[in-house]
Amino acid sequence: MAKRFYSTEEAARYCMDSSSEEFSDSGSEYVPSDHSTEESEIEDSDTVSAEFSSGGTLTAEEAEASGSAQDVPMDVEEGEGSTDAAVGEPAWGPPCNYVPEIPPFTAVPGLSVDTTNFEIIDFFNLYITEAILQDMVRYTNLYAEQYLASNPLPGFSRAQAWYPTNINEIKRFLALTLAMGLVERNSLASYWDTNTVLSIPLFSAVMARNRYQILLRFLHFNDNTTAVAPNEPGYDRLYKLRPLIDSLSQRFAEVYTPSQNVCVDESLLLFKGRLKFRQYIPSKRSRYGIKFYKLCESSTGYTSYFMLYEGKDTNLDPPGCPTDLTTSGKIVWELITPLLGRGYHLYVDNFYTGIPLFRALNSLDTPACGTVHRNRKGLPRELLDKKLKRGEVHALRSNELLAIKYSDTKVVLMLTTIHDETMIVQHRSGGRPSKTKPLCSKEYSKHMGGVDKSDQIQHYYNATRKTRAWYKKAAIYMIQMALYNSYVVYKAAVPGPRLSYYNYLLQLLPALLFGDVEEVPDMPGNDNVARMVGKHFIAQIPPTPNKRYAQRKCKVCRSKGVRRDVRYYCPKCPSKPALCFHPCFEVYHTVVH
Repeated sequence: MAKRFYSTEEAARYCMDSSSEEFSDSGSEYVPSDHSTEESEIEDSDTVSAEFSSGGTLTAEEAEASGSAQDVPMDVEEGEGSTDAAVGEPAWGPPCNYVPEIPPFTAVPGLSVDTTNFEIIDFFNLYITEAILQDMVRYTNLYAEQYLASNPLPGFSRAQAWYPTNINEIKRFLALTLAMGLVERNSLASYWDTNTVLSIPLFSAVMARNRYQILLRFLHFNDNTTAVAPNEPGYDRLYKLRPLIDSLSQRFAEVYTPSQNVCVDESLLLFKGRLKFRQYIPSKRSRYGIKFYKLCESSTGYTSYFMLYEGKDTNLDPPGCPTDLTTSGKIVWELITPLLGRGYHLYVDNFYTGIPLFRALNSLDTPACGTVHRNRKGLPRELLDKKLKRGEVHALRSNELLAIKYSDTKVVLMLTTIHDETMIVQHRSGGRPSKTKPLCSKEYSKHMGGVDKSDQIQHYYNATRKTRAWYKKAAIYMIQMALYNSYVVYKAAVPGPRLSYYNYLLQLLPALLFGDVEEVPDMPGNDNVARMVGKHFIAQIPPTPNKRYAQRKCKVCRSKGVRRDVRYYCPKCPSKPALCFHPCFEVYHTVVH
């Protein structure tokens, strides 16, 4: 039998209350005491005994006389008909067609900023603001200066070529990084490769490869000298990203208000390097990585609030959080706090679902729904032990809470303060017979996919690359979160036909690359296809102001390590290469390399 624990004062009150049906000597009918039923009700109890922690036993009179404020463990053996509700909580019983009281939705969903006459780049600038770019410039320049001052490097080191960056260059750096998500290559340097058929002239025209790599090497988002040592109070494991996290969190909440249905779930950013708060989740595609907790709008996947997992030893203490919530419940509370009291419907999975969390949220006009683990504290034993055949449903209610057990391809347990026990008929394609299922199950499947939708879109155009610096990969991931949020805002602001996410990126990147220049730079010609097709004729290199008989280095000879100046070239090839009359001209236009 299950046991309950009571304090000394509770035990004395239960034992000595003359109105108690279970402990009174009289045979009169039960008359409720002055205390509320929720505080005094005990069902089908067999025995009550009070024991000191030292092993001694108190009688009921001694317990009453002691009047001690100290809680002494009390064991109450429960009968078979008892419930698993904790003391002070309503018991579980049949649903009895109870209609839950759903609070009205009072928020105004949609845009919170004026987007009149916005261009594509303006939606992106709502999140990656001028202040964020200035911080990136300042901290990148600062870190490069500190690094070069404290680390003597040989003259041939690439870092010796460093010079301070600026906002326009950082914009181009970000644009090239996001463009890498559209064209997948096996290495970073291959984006600057000009010797293959698949070369991309854009990258070489915008920025030199060495310059991009040195910017990536010194990329920073905070001042390392302000960091607190790990063993001192106030240490922040995310200090390298703290300004970026705070700025993006603020903009995500200010620009757009989500609609009524929202969900909380986690995302895992692949990272296999050494990291104290790296997570291992075998059910995720990445399995190893940095975990993000997100609150997203169910319909669009817009990320309203997010936080990073910092380790199991992190003490979460959200404002106004009930003390009886578990760590997963505190995570939900931290994310949902700005939306409390406005009638939002929250959907979570079994990692977060719990009875104390759902009761606390419901008291603040935020009903919730989610699947639940069978070992969660407070679930009724009658529901857990119920044997069901496929398609059968069993439900119990405890005031605002409805617990449902549903057997389909597998047994599913759900907890909700939004729905009743209504069943719906689900029609299936392929000539398969229809089946019935709980309404809450269908609504959960419909509204729980907001985080997955956001992750799916980002995965298609993933710009993060393998690195040993975790904060760089996490920063690019958060910038891509902001990029997708800007697309959601674009779709909400623009009437009529709208661009797909891919075409949205194709229009955004040129504005980010060349928005600060008066004319687009010339793209270097690509000979890899043109030299192998069409008709090509040799010609003499035109004279220059300083040379009547101009010469240039033969491209074929130079590729073999031979320096040879020639007077002939091919005017039909895009790069107009200089070539020896024989045999280099023929080799260049016939041999694949």
